[in-house]
Amino acid sequence: MPHHPPPFRAERRAQPRRVEDRVVDDLHKTFSTPHCHACLEHKSDGVLLLNNETQVIYATSQVNAILKKYDLPLALSPKFTLHQAHHASCFAAFANEKNHQANLLCLLLEGENERDLLLLNCFQLPKPTEPDLHLARYMITLRDPNHQPSQQWLLFNKQFNLTTTEARLCRAFADGLTLNDYCEKWHIATSTARSQLHSVFSKTATHRQSDLLRLIFLFTRT
Repeated sequence: MPHHPPPFRAERRAQPRRVEDRVVDDLHKTFSTPHCHACLEHKSDGVLLLNNETQVIYATSQVNAILKKYDLPLALSPKFTLHQAHHASCFAAFANEKNHQANLLCLLLEGENERDLLLLNCFQLPKPTEPDLHLARYMITLRDPNHQPSQQWLLFNKQFNLTTTEARLCRAFADGLTLNDYCEKWHIATSTARSQLHSVFSKTATHRQSDLLRLIFLFTRT
């Protein structure tokens, strides 16, 4: 007679899969709720949620603002589409799970103007237990590399008690300006700008512009 394992062993093996399925279902329910959408609206990046057919099921207001600002080679309807061939093939491979990056795709999109750049990150969410076009399968974030969120700049300024002119100098460095560029743009004497810089160094406990830039990056680019 064939040997059958005790029932409790079979139940023990099946239990982890049922728990995993419940976790995935709860995750997809969370992404479908208005509360989650409201939280996404607070992000400085534009956020898109796509279903398993790469149709947009939710887009934050920041997405519309970004697309109005830049003429970028992408479309949201009828499906999320990247127009440039090499980007389109990368996205298709990602959506079809044929690339080596299982859960994340990063692309730098370029507009007709060479200054128009957009960093695209696409995250793959777990597959739902049952196919549903109203459930999110992918989350895409769109980030302007030249944009520093105002709230994070306010935190940076408050953390180190910077004056308005000191904060302006830090913002200039973050935008890629040199000290001479800053003086020329704001019609400031070099000696005055150096005095502001030494004050910023003292308040932030940094000693070089490279150290200061790393600190700015920590606060404003994360």
